[in-house]
Amino acid sequence: MTALTVGVAVAVALLGFLVAGLLRAHAEVLRTLHQMGVELDPSTRPAAAQPLTLRSPSARPTPAGPDAGDVIDVTGTTPRGDAVSLAVGGVRHDTLLGFLTSGCATCRGFWDAFRSGQVSVPGGARLVVVTRGNESESPGAIAALAGSATVVMSNEAWEHYDIPRAPYFIYISGPAGRVVGEGVAARWDEVKALMADAVADGTNVPPATEDSGVGRKRSQADQRRDSAVDTQLRQAGIEPGDVRLYPTTINDGGSG
Repeated sequence: MTALTVGVAVAVALLGFLVAGLLRAHAEVLRTLHQMGVELDPSTRPAAAQPLTLRSPSARPTPAGPDAGDVIDVTGTTPRGDAVSLAVGGVRHDTLLGFLTSGCATCRGFWDAFRSGQVSVPGGARLVVVTRGNESESPGAIAALAGSATVVMSNEAWEHYDIPRAPYFIYISGPAGRVVGEGVAARWDEVKALMADAVADGTNVPPATEDSGVGRKRSQADQRRDSAVDTQLRQAGIEPGDVRLYPTTINDGGSG
């Protein structure tokens, strides 16, 4: 009887260890899928609830992200394994980067649209699809989805541009070397509409130099944001020219 009791206790303990191990493995799988843009929770809202929006040239998706002028060339490999580097700043053309994954359900509509390589991008911008590297994605699966679309597999691009989820789009002005629009969208027509606004706002004009006296036209989104800030400052009793807007430093004042 004692031996039976001990045997049952050992079996229960082993079963507990097994269940704990399975739960840990399940959590790791979910975490990895989330990082790849795959959402299994049916209560998760679709990407359509977070439309693509033009943003301030100084804002990034998260506080840790680079500023709008910190653009880097997109380097990585093609799905066939060839090394590739595409310049996005200091060039005459603009570039629209579409960050997609193979497992994201919303991304499938974009893969279908891009597969022919014949999509029309506002401003004549070059469309480049960016996936994660082959450590996270299957080159064969990406090649099948991509068709003739230009695809770069690059973890570096995802990390540098601080991509929060897929699908995510970033419009880069080549002449200005700046990000001028970015965000999430559920359909290609939504992306095209917002990118057309960016081009119409003159965001592909290079920024002013100190001596030129000619600056880039402010986008409508920037103007609305500036107006909102001015309103908040006036509500706080701060008018243009208020000394509180120009704090002094130790080197600005003091005696002798």
